Parts: sequence; structure tokens; C-alpha cells
Amino acid sequence: MINFRKTVLAAAVVSMVPAVSYAQLEEVLVTATKRSESVQDLPFSVNAQTEQDIQRSNATTLEELSRNVAGLSIQNLGPGQSQVAIRGVSAGQIVRDQPGVKEQVGVYLDETVISLSLFTPDLDLFDLNRVETLRGPQGTLFGSGSIGGTVRFITKQPMLDEMEGQLEANVNTVDDGSEGGHLKGAINIPMGDTLALRLVGYGTQYPGYIDALGEGGRVDEDVNDGSRNGLRAALLWQPTDTLSITPRIVYQELETDGYNRQETYNMFANPFTTTRPAIQLGDLEQYLLLDEAFDDETTIADVVAVWSLDGVDLTYVASYTERDIVVSRDASALTGSITIDFGFGEEAAQLPSNLKSIAAVGSGRFLLGHPARLWAVPAHTWLR
Repeated sequence: MINFRKTVLAAAVVSMVPAVSYAQLEEVLVTATKRSESVQDLPFSVNAQTEQDIQRSNATTLEELSRNVAGLSIQNLGPGQSQVAIRGVSAGQIVRDQPGVKEQVGVYLDETVISLSLFTPDLDLFDLNRVETLRGPQGTLFGSGSIGGTVRFITKQPMLDEMEGQLEANVNTVDDGSEGGHLKGAINIPMGDTLALRLVGYGTQYPGYIDALGEGGRVDEDVNDGSRNGLRAALLWQPTDTLSITPRIVYQELETDGYNRQETYNMFANPFTTTRPAIQLGDLEQYLLLDEAFDDETTIADVVAVWSLDGVDLTYVASYTERDIVVSRDASALTGSITIDFGFGEEAAQLPSNLKSIAAVGSGRFLLGHPARLWAVPAHTWLR
């Protein structure tokens, strides 16, 4: 009986071996080195999230996608205001809503750089071929803005020989919040033997979940809701097998009515106030004296021309980016906390500065500085 069991087990193991030996992994091609090659042949670390990976994880933003990429982290400051970091390296936040230093992680849409410290466009991930994450430094291939690394959105290109399309819809809700959803579509249209057009459109409604308390007991619910609408159109012209020219236009408009900020203490709303009603802020609440908003209108126009010779590909890239950003933020609590009159004289006022020499000479005042501080002193006063 024992010999019989061993024989059956051995037969079962042998029968499984052929199935395993024929299993093969799908090859992933990337363009991290400015040319198409297998991800296994690259001399540095690259993570490539394919379209199937993006759909499987249900990721719609880079922040959601970063959960599957080791070393990539996103500081969520609200839609359109995320800080990208690779292995802990990022530009950092100098002043809220004011990018103070050059970005350290480059973000590219195909061959066009779109990264901007603190205000990197929050583009939709719909109809992408893949997202490549290159750990830095990548200054040789992508310039000084990629010391920490580079993130590349590789879009699907127009195809001459196939008409295809896809449509995606979603409806969702947030606990103690409002409803949201999205509608997205893409279509590829061949237009003869040398022309093809690819159109992508999307619209997303963000659900809100932050309530804002105000003067007189006012309560505005779900103030951080918003919307994102965009269009991407690319035209491929391939007059010969060795020459292709692809102009493209990308437009996106993002609007939010507030920020995803939860306050535990506010100078104008707390249990310790004596001149104002005592207020205890709860979960997912903030206190505002002024309404907040964020509007980001982005237009990107670029053209890529590729001429393939014997063993050499010549690529020309030209791009134009225009962004209109309007940030409306209530800084009442901040300004109220730093403008209290302590009774010091004007000579004692110190303002932060990075100035290392004489900054300016104004009417009635001299401004002198050193690496740590900037002093404002009246005219005819000697500073020792």
C-alpha cells in the first residue's frame, strides 16, 4: 500500500513538470534609454507598469499607481498639487502653493517634460501603454530635473492598420461624503495608408468628504469635491517606412472647491478661545473664514519626428506648454499667528531670506542681508 502511494505521487510530479517548463514570461519593452529594448537588458533599475497592470489595480492617478512601485511615493496635497519622490528624493515643499526649488524627479509625457515643483499636472492614466519609473540619478538622459529619478507616461500611439476604441464608466461614493465617477473613451481612426488619428477624452468627478465650518455656525459639506476633464489628440503621418511625424495636443482642466485638509486646531476655532465661541473640530473638518478653490488649466502641444536610417534613429522633439493656475487659500489662521504685535521696535523685525549680499536700496530704507536673515532698518541708521 505504501509503494502504491509513492508511485502515484511520483507520477503526479512528473506529469506537472512539462506544464511548468513550457510557461514563458511576456517580454516588456521600454524606451527608458531613448530606444526600445527589453527591460531585462537595461543597466539600471526600471519599473514598467503596463496597461493591464494599471487596469488591474484600478489606478487613475500616479498616487494610486505608486502603491505598486517600490521606491516611488507621492505626497498628496490635493489634485494637481502632488509631490513626487523616488527613494525619498524630491524637491520638498518650501512654501505652500509656491514652488521654491527645482524639481528633483522628472515627469515626462512620452518625450515631453511636464514636471514642475509642487505643480506637476495630475494627468489621467487612461489609454496609456505603460508607466515607466527610472530610479535616479538620470541626469545624463533627462537633465538636471531628474536627479532622484524619472517617471514617464507612455501613451498609445496612432495605428495605420487597425481601427479600435474603448469606453470606460465608473460610479462611486465615499463614506460620509458625496458621489463621484468618471466617463472615458478612446478611438483610433486610420485615414488611409499614411495617416491615422487617435482621440482620447475623459471626465472625472471627485467626491468630497471634508466639511468646512465657518462664521456664525455655517457648515459647508464636502468642500474638497471637484472635477477633471481632458482631451488628447494625436495625428500620425508616415509618408515612408522610415519617416514618421506625430503632432499632438493635450488639454486638461482641473477644478476643486477646496482642499483635502483636516484640522485638529485652528486659531479661530478651538476650545480655548475667549473672544470667540469655543469650537471643537471633529474628524474630516476644517475652519474657514474665506472660501478656497484650485483651478489648473493645462495645454501641451508637441511634435515628434523619427527618421530611421541604417542602424540609426534620428528623433526630433518640440513641445510647448501653457498652464494657468489659480490657487485660492484661506491663510487667516496662518497670518493671525505671525502678525501678533509683541511691542518690539522696527529694527528688530526679522524676515526669512536666502540673500547673501546687499539686496536693494529703497527710499527711506536700506536692506542688508546675510545667509540666514534679512533686516529692515531705517535710513541713516548704522548697522554694526
